[in-house]
Amino acid sequence: MGEREESIALKFIGYFRDSWPEDLDAPLQLVSEDCYYQSIVPTTDRICGKAAIKAKWERIKAEYGDQRHDMRGVASSDTLVFTERTDWSHTNGKWVSIPLVAVFEIGPEGKIVAWREYLDGGNVARQIGMDVNDLEQSLRSGAA
Repeated sequence: MGEREESIALKFIGYFRDSWPEDLDAPLQLVSEDCYYQSIVPTTDRICGKAAIKAKWERIKAEYGDQRHDMRGVASSDTLVFTERTDWSHTNGKWVSIPLVAVFEIGPEGKIVAWREYLDGGNVARQIGMDVNDLEQSLRSGAA
């Protein structure tokens, strides 16, 4: 069940496995034009559309530099793919671990139509030496 959907989501995540992809448009080929991305559910607003998602990635890349992830598990249904992983973000000269669960919705045309990440923003804030309220505000204001 969901083999096609898993392969789409895992191919998408694979672009970011070891670092940022050289071409940010490559993973976006797997995303529908009207896809939305929500980086911390429910804290952040949805980012809608390929161009807005790419702009978000560019801001994150500029602010935090390198990143990578370790996949822990994957499960799926007919249209949903759940991944558990640890993302690593290089910030302030150190690697910050971000355990999370991401949920991908795959549309009938085989494109990602929604991508939601569930994580503990307080954990991230503590690791980077920031107050959680300041982190949430920076995320809402369009910063990383």
